[in-house]
Amino acid sequence: MPYSNPHITIRRATGTDMRALLKFVAQTYGKGAPFKNLARHLWQFENTPYRPAGETEPTIWLALDGARVVGEIAVQDGAMRIQGKLVPAGWVVDVMVHPDYRGMGLSHRIHDAVLQDRQVLFTLTMAPATRRVAERADCLTLGPTRQFILPHRLSAKTVTRFLDYKANMSNPRRARMLNLFTATRVGPLLVAGGARLAANLRRLRVPAPSGEVLKIIEVDRFPTSIDDLWTDHRDDFPGIFERSARFLNWRFVEAPGLTYRRFLLERGGAPKGYLVTRLGVAEELPLGVIADVFAGPEDAAGLDALLAQAFDVLSPDVEYIEAAASTPAWQAALRRAGFIATRTMRPTVVCTNTNLRANLAQIEGDWHFTKADHDWDQVHTV
Repeated sequence: MPYSNPHITIRRATGTDMRALLKFVAQTYGKGAPFKNLARHLWQFENTPYRPAGETEPTIWLALDGARVVGEIAVQDGAMRIQGKLVPAGWVVDVMVHPDYRGMGLSHRIHDAVLQDRQVLFTLTMAPATRRVAERADCLTLGPTRQFILPHRLSAKTVTRFLDYKANMSNPRRARMLNLFTATRVGPLLVAGGARLAANLRRLRVPAPSGEVLKIIEVDRFPTSIDDLWTDHRDDFPGIFERSARFLNWRFVEAPGLTYRRFLLERGGAPKGYLVTRLGVAEELPLGVIADVFAGPEDAAGLDALLAQAFDVLSPDVEYIEAAASTPAWQAALRRAGFIATRTMRPTVVCTNTNLRANLAQIEGDWHFTKADHDWDQVHTV
């Protein structure tokens, strides 16, 4: 039976809670716990460039039974651009309640506490329970964001590993069906072979280079000149989170635990686009990730060149490449590069400011999202 305790405290975390919080993480996040260590907490919830001035405590809200952490919701602070202005907004991440304390409405109570301090909360990918929290808080549901894969060397072993993982996460009936499918060994072979064939046929239709002189260089850090690219194109999107040098360097240079490669697309010596990639770690499937790709929405040649660079960089070391996009130009570029859409996400936003909520409602289907948003490109262990 669920543990019942009317004296559970809901409050914002302090620095002295970190040891108890990390113990909670170790108990509830399974194989993903090592990737939510102290260094990542400090980077994500204390050292972001978007935390309101004067705040000193982590952007984490807790449910505590005495001194024991039994639930959390964290917020990754950011800045959205809407109607020509940058507005503070947070990404809801790490929504978790200890199994012994579920069924008590703790996630809803923690979320209510978060809204006392953060008036705009976005969620891009989420478990059904997290969606229910957002819906109870009267969220707006935004337009679809699609996940894409390019399974150019997908193996039956990887298909089996993925389906075994899904079986462990499923109800008993679905788990039995998945186990029967993988037990035949023929099923995973057919899935892998069909996916490879489809991807390679699509790759045959990848457009030839435009003939334009484009230069792609690898960089250790994004230069301040990338801000000109952001300034030139930020108003091409009704809704977008900041893509300035300060965001990109915090997100893809200073982040601990993951190794990113960063590339600039140049014309005439000036940045006209960028690409960020990473290889999967041992605890993940053998994938490569396009964490972000950016150019002007009308710059099809630039987007194609950056995606070609991503394939060249990632394909020798992985069985498949993963990317995500909500904007039509980005989705079209991924399809041209041979990617196949596999999942559809419906992001949500909760806003307690009436006027701002009305503005958000006007652009529900016009947001630009990739795996750079939320913490979508974090390690997902399988």
